[in-house]
Amino acid sequence: MFKRLFRWLLRTIFVLIVLFLIVAASEYLSHRYKPGSVLVVQLDGPVVERGAESPLGLFTQQAQTSLNLVRRALTQAERDKRIVGLAIKVIDPQMELAQAQELCAMIREFRGHGKWTTAYMETAGESGFGNLPYLVAASADEVSMMPQGELNILGVGMREIFARGLFDRIKVTPNFASIGKYKSAANIFTEKDFTPAQREEDNALAGDMFDQIVAGMAADRHLPPGQIRAAIDSAPLSAAAGLQDHLLDRLEYEDQFDDRVKQYRGESHDEISYDDYARPTLGWIGGASDKIAIVYGIGAIQRGAGGFDPMLGPASEAMTSDDMIAAFKDAREDASVRAVVFRVDSPGGSVIASELIRRAVELTAKKKPVVVSMSSYGASGGFWVATPAAKIIADPGTITGSIGVLGGKFNIAGAVGSLGVASGAVSRGANATMFDAFTDFTPAQEQIFRDQILGDTYQYFLKLVAAQRHLTVAQVNAVAQGRVWTGQQALQVKLIDQLGTMTDAIAAAKRLAGLSPATRVGIEELPVPVGAFGKLLNGQIVGLVSAQWRVAPELAPLARAMRMAVERRSMIGEVYCPVVPVL
Repeated sequence: MFKRLFRWLLRTIFVLIVLFLIVAASEYLSHRYKPGSVLVVQLDGPVVERGAESPLGLFTQQAQTSLNLVRRALTQAERDKRIVGLAIKVIDPQMELAQAQELCAMIREFRGHGKWTTAYMETAGESGFGNLPYLVAASADEVSMMPQGELNILGVGMREIFARGLFDRIKVTPNFASIGKYKSAANIFTEKDFTPAQREEDNALAGDMFDQIVAGMAADRHLPPGQIRAAIDSAPLSAAAGLQDHLLDRLEYEDQFDDRVKQYRGESHDEISYDDYARPTLGWIGGASDKIAIVYGIGAIQRGAGGFDPMLGPASEAMTSDDMIAAFKDAREDASVRAVVFRVDSPGGSVIASELIRRAVELTAKKKPVVVSMSSYGASGGFWVATPAAKIIADPGTITGSIGVLGGKFNIAGAVGSLGVASGAVSRGANATMFDAFTDFTPAQEQIFRDQILGDTYQYFLKLVAAQRHLTVAQVNAVAQGRVWTGQQALQVKLIDQLGTMTDAIAAAKRLAGLSPATRVGIEELPVPVGAFGKLLNGQIVGLVSAQWRVAPELAPLARAMRMAVERRSMIGEVYCPVVPVL
């Protein structure tokens, strides 16, 4: 018996050694790059915050661009003497303004290390907006486009949907209230047109985003802002017109671009895909003794675990309370983690879930520095969960703020009755029917709902922000009211501390942890990614496959609100931001 066990152990150890040697040999060969190599970043499909990569490159998601892997690849390549240049292929990315600004910053940082960059585009928009693809491409030293491509740098659109007429027609009565002059998510159900506050807010957002896009294009193309504005007002532009207006440097097809990159400046270059280059080496077995934990909070905020939101979000993600609580617990109990960066990309959601996550952030912040890095959204519940951080950093185009609360229910009695279905009920208790889907709020219930359920939540939200931002409740209330700000505007009203990228947030976390900028730190990404089998079980694989036909941005607020209303029969105490700009 003992001999059999011993032989089994020997065989197992032998197999493990062989596997290790195979991995080591594969890694050595895959990372054996020639001097003069060029990194290639292809932007195609949804741009997501986080992508997973195994040492052998297995189970990677190809139909998306992962910002964390692009960041890792470019940061490594900046210091790698074998890498001399960067080729960016902008094919058909779907991203938000803040994500485009992150990519632009990475490309500019790479250029700042004395390395050349060149970009190729098939088109900047096809029967739609192309501002962001062009904005990213323009951050390279030069930009080329297919001769039949389009420059649809059309500006910024803000479209709101008002479904009150539909509800009147189907005899459904929305009973909704909100706290905050600008808290407009319920307007989808209650209004037939813009309220003055909603129009004011949307105009301010569109104007600031437009100015940011113009300034970014003008700076990178070394053109006067007035010339960029004139080009936008003349768009859509043909590729030939873009070349004539100095928006492009060259017209060529992708194969011509590839040939030119391989022989750039008369030298021979090998091309390396960014995701291959970013693949972890065997250094991940040991790594740096000090680590920064990056906790990703992506998507609508929900209670429970296994974040999955198939309707919205390019990667079908949701920020769930159980997953966030576990991630922050792991980060604060790991002695090697010196600081935490909380990467937030969320328009908000459940108050209960937001508060559970906020408490987990607060407990962590008592033990080690926490820095929030906001991506496309850090609004409403996405701002709530950020309040305990020592520092909040956002991109200029981040949609943030929306400090307000809303809620309500639908009375479907009329709709059901029109179908010939009768309903009756008996109850005990003055407010037993408060959340009944077959009645309106009584005047007393409406007052309780607005003043106690929503009002108390709003006051609590104000106090959270005031305490952390070192402002009075009155000062916060003046810039809250459910109003949505860009990151650039939020800095002016003191809701954030700094404009910057994820890279800036990591640098800030190191400083707060007492580490020098030159200190090498490991990066630990949390929560631990769900494996392929887990994604299959929770339906996320289907969500990834269906990413190409997900809800149009303009309809996303209506789709999510309707889904919540159907699932829960009401939206009670939601901290959610419905603003979706089209760029």
